Amino acid sequence: MNIIEDGQLKGAFRGFKNRETVFEFTGGRKWQQNEYKYNYYYSYRPNAKVISESSGDYLVVDGMNDRVLVKRA
Repeated sequence: MNIIEDGQLKGAFRGFKNRETVFEFTGGRKWQQNEYKYNYYYSYRPNAKVISESSGDYLVVDGMNDRVLVKRA
């Protein structure tokens, strides 16, 4: 497991939705959800990281028990 990005998400985070959902870090880098997974969770500027595993890159958000497959947007 490698950490590709580590920081805070910009603005209000409302969980995972669909493949059009884009997550932006405060540093400006954007990641797009790459699988259908709906999981509502509200947090303002949560800490998050993108990790790389053999099965793909995943967004992990503090406070959530789930993660989602992402790709660079």
